[in-house]
Amino acid sequence: MALDLFDRSDIRRQVKVGLQQLMAGSRNFRLSTISRNDLMALTEEAAKISGISYVMEAYREEAERIING
Repeated sequence: MALDLFDRSDIRRQVKVGLQQLMAGSRNFRLSTISRNDLMALTEEAAKISGISYVMEAYREEAERIING
């Protein structure tokens, strides 16, 4: 039982820290300001399942526009 409580507490802490890092990286300091556009899927499969842009494709058009002037 004690081990189970520790595991749940540890998972909650890890999710909290991960969410804080995501929010800081995208300059969103309130949960209500995060949108799907702030997220990127790390695998093509995750992108297909979630509908979130694949990391290699996210913001590609904007980057190419900047590079090409």
